[in-house]
Amino acid sequence: MTANANVRASRYDTWALRTMNDPRAKRWHATRAARRRFVAAHIVMTAAGTASMIAMYGTGRMWWLALLVLALVAWIPLTGFLNSMTRGLLELRTRMLDERQLAERGAAHTLGHRITGWAMAVALVGFFVAHLAGTELDELAVPLAATGFALFVLHRLLPLWIAALRVEDEPEDDEVDEVLSGARA
Repeated sequence: MTANANVRASRYDTWALRTMNDPRAKRWHATRAARRRFVAAHIVMTAAGTASMIAMYGTGRMWWLALLVLALVAWIPLTGFLNSMTRGLLELRTRMLDERQLAERGAAHTLGHRITGWAMAVALVGFFVAHLAGTELDELAVPLAATGFALFVLHRLLPLWIAALRVEDEPEDDEVDEVLSGARA
């Protein structure tokens, strides 16, 4: 499973590999439909958390913090499930991935960044059109900041969502067990 067989896995690498490939979690996301539900739930929790953070700073009302905390309580384990689905594709160090996994990681990042690039272009055109229509720049400051934050969140998480959606059903493989047993020796 490691990209370079000559590089020894550190304790962190071994722990992360074991955590991302925990067989107890596999039954939860064994089917494509289950993986789609987890990704959809993660997107909803991300949107709720992002919106509550923007609303909290935009309105100055701290009660939005309650929605943010509730979203985080669900978001954190959902992120763990997404990482488990991808077997740590985006979280493991490069030396712990093989060539196929590195290519899949690159494809997820490329597609995600391409999509966010287009989303940024659309947002910029929208703000430019709003300005040409007579909206003053100071009136665009808050929407621009909120859009920038939302696009940053999208930029960071879209590769994970793409990678999780692209996971195919796999037969059980003993490769992880072999790596972990070799790392313990």
